[in-house]
Amino acid sequence: MPLAGHGLRPAPLRRRARRPQLNRDPLGGASPFIVLFTLRPTVVASTRAQTVLVIHGAGEPRRRAGKVYWESMLGKDLRPEYIVRAPRMPQPTNPQYQAWARRIAELIADGTSRVLVGHSFGASVLLKYLVDAAPRPSFTGLFLIATPFWGPDFPEFALPPDFATRLRDVYPLYLYHSRDDAEVPFEHMEHYRRALPQAIVRALDGRGHEFNQPHFPELAADIRRLEA
Repeated sequence: MPLAGHGLRPAPLRRRARRPQLNRDPLGGASPFIVLFTLRPTVVASTRAQTVLVIHGAGEPRRRAGKVYWESMLGKDLRPEYIVRAPRMPQPTNPQYQAWARRIAELIADGTSRVLVGHSFGASVLLKYLVDAAPRPSFTGLFLIATPFWGPDFPEFALPPDFATRLRDVYPLYLYHSRDDAEVPFEHMEHYRRALPQAIVRALDGRGHEFNQPHFPELAADIRRLEA
């Protein structure tokens, strides 16, 4: 099924390749799956708050109090131990993989281990960046939400055939998807579940695509488990 409002077909169906034109985030605005690379990470004790970096989806992101809504949604449940950052990505209504990958590299360039969160298109780009990066950056945990599985119609965004092998050591990896997602069908999560058996999957109800909600308790609780 195409992504509503965008004419995108992230499912692995064969059509002529074209650049997707997005007017808003494929995760709608309203939830399991994809992975990031890292060997089982070592958490270094620190008195400073850890950074949670969120890569939003395609399209101009919704805002609350002047900031991308992810900051307020997660920040109030994770502070003071975590600081949530959700920077606006380059040209979000006409996203290009290389531009987003460069921006992700800049955001994590200081080598500090972060919690990485991706939503919708942003989750798929984050995952592809981690597959392609050499060496891969360190991180504390990878959390992927409503992640499209791009097929051969979109070679710019699709993962390489051996992505599962490259990501087999990625841990911890969490995948979230809402069964009522009208933008990215729930079956896309099943592609990732089969390919990445180490992933912890959260199949949810009633969240739509965007997870644009006052709280995301499942995600906040899973991030806090990193401290255990």
